[in-house]
Amino acid sequence: MNASSPQASRPTPQPHLFDLTRDELASWIEEQGEKPSHADRIFRAIYKHNRTTLMGVQNLPDRLAQKLEETFSLSPLETERVLDSSDGTRKILFRLYDGARVETVCIPSGKRMTLCISSQVGCALGCRFCYTASMGPGRNLAVSEYISQVVEGLRQAPCEYSVVNIVFMGMGEPLVNFKNLLSTLSILTDHFGLQLGARRITVSTAGLSPQILGLGEAFPVRLALSLHATTDEVRDDLMPINQRYNIANLFETLQQLQELPGQRDVAVLLEYTLIRDVNDSLEDAHRLAELAQSIRSKVNLIPYNEHPGAPYRSPDDEVLWPFMQILQQAGVRVTKRITRGDDILAACGQLAISSPRSTTTAP
Repeated sequence: MNASSPQASRPTPQPHLFDLTRDELASWIEEQGEKPSHADRIFRAIYKHNRTTLMGVQNLPDRLAQKLEETFSLSPLETERVLDSSDGTRKILFRLYDGARVETVCIPSGKRMTLCISSQVGCALGCRFCYTASMGPGRNLAVSEYISQVVEGLRQAPCEYSVVNIVFMGMGEPLVNFKNLLSTLSILTDHFGLQLGARRITVSTAGLSPQILGLGEAFPVRLALSLHATTDEVRDDLMPINQRYNIANLFETLQQLQELPGQRDVAVLLEYTLIRDVNDSLEDAHRLAELAQSIRSKVNLIPYNEHPGAPYRSPDDEVLWPFMQILQQAGVRVTKRITRGDDILAACGQLAISSPRSTTTAP
């Protein structure tokens, strides 16, 4: 199955209330002969007050609450396993209604919590350095499976937090799951829903140019481009999607993105995984600096996180620091990603369904 092929048939679950945006819920309520404004208090009840039943919600008619509970599920995702890293990172394995599984990562830093959520079961893009690709193509996640990762991830987060960031950097390619991604962003940013600021949400993509522009037109969220190479020859090998949308095409798209009204002051994050003897030469550093300078950007260097059966190796520090200095000397904003959760295979590029090294009891 490729990125655009029909999904395989699977059991049909009961519709989940998390699948509906507030406008969609209001329309459904109006079809039942009730006031559509009830959607506001329902969103407050389930997202702000974490209600798992609608009976007894103030100013919500019991007949409507009963109809909703007969029609829609409000059950949480099943937590199959929780892994805790020595650095405080927590990885949660969720079992979906059809038995498929996805992983969500909670990354605490002081009072800040970053949730890394998955978009697909497996991935069809086949990036050679990514462990998720070893699972092969799977299916898109429903809106409710997106939202449940956030709701349950925050509930099971390993610390108290005052700031929440959401990154769509888990399993799968978010922009392949475009329609459900947009509905999810609507719920995450809804002031009656989870009320997250759009600038606290980052969507990572391997580089689907048409959807990049569609996302920018719909929501002023932050975009992270998984670049990982500075020539088409290397990127074609590492990331087959480059044969459809090459580097020149991508940067032309990013320039168009930054001309959109909601994106004019937003820097694109260029994610660059450094792989020993593949893309870590000083020539690569100079080419990366030129690409970064062509748009408003920030570069995040990611030393390759090795995983079982990995065909590549992480670079030596003697290579990494000169690479980083070339970017800095060119005036490029650059950071080195701190590896978190690699002892539980929760670091960048390591998410896949595999046997755990150690487990904790699911709460």
